[in-house]
Amino acid sequence: MTVTFKHLVGKSTLKEGITIHKNLESFFDSPDSGQKKEITLLYNNNQSVTAILRRLDNVRKHVQIKYTNKTHTSFVDWLNEVFVETKKGSIGEFLEFRKVATDIFKLLPITIGMSHNTKLYVADSMYHKTDQASLRGDATFEEVEKIINGISFKVDEGQSFYNREIERGFSEHEWLREIKAIPELDLKCDFRKDSIQVEVEFGNARAYYQDYIKFMLSYFSKQIHLGILVTPTLGFANVLCEIGKQKALQRGRKTYSGMMHFDKAFKEFNYLHQIFDMPIVLLGIDICPLY
Repeated sequence: MTVTFKHLVGKSTLKEGITIHKNLESFFDSPDSGQKKEITLLYNNNQSVTAILRRLDNVRKHVQIKYTNKTHTSFVDWLNEVFVETKKGSIGEFLEFRKVATDIFKLLPITIGMSHNTKLYVADSMYHKTDQASLRGDATFEEVEKIINGISFKVDEGQSFYNREIERGFSEHEWLREIKAIPELDLKCDFRKDSIQVEVEFGNARAYYQDYIKFMLSYFSKQIHLGILVTPTLGFANVLCEIGKQKALQRGRKTYSGMMHFDKAFKEFNYLHQIFDMPIVLLGIDICPLY
């Protein structure tokens, strides 16, 4: 599912290398423990550099991209010229990796200055017992994407900001919020309108199973005809997690919980779909491409 990798730039990025999030190691076809290989990074329009992709032979088996010798000087200089705000101590600048061939990646910077007026969008989707053609023309369904497309991307904001913005968007379009899935239980859904129910899941990756329960309760009590689960893509979730970790460290906390993402929901739905006798749509939201 993942076609890009977004790395939150930090001081170590500007000096020596990058540690790859474990959920994205396959994106780089990472080597086995204790092994390494060369990869090519394309940057600044027509320049390229050969870096080392390695997996450490330690407890966590970290995968890293390293660029520490004299041949990497021009690349490191470019990083420092582009990510000026990170050098000043700001949080929220990113380096996006796009795979163009085996072991060849194009690098695109996302700086604080570049991100103004950037929005979110629906980057991925999955349909169960319905399809996109069947829902075309359903104004309420199409309103969900309209709401998502109206949310601004803020480089230094995390999960709570997007939860607030999504809530504001649905409220402005007169969706009901925090109503009971069924009257008999105190189990509340996120948003409902015209027999469509939306659950937005940015939180803990284990909590989203309850969203399916709410869909089924509402569907079999004939209150809805469709359930929509909205999650960040894996790439966007990684962005939000990294921002969350940095902000937690600033507040003196050393831990930050993981986050739900579309790739997990999609993979697991292949095993769960037989128990859902109702229409369900999964939507993965991401940052609109800047290039």
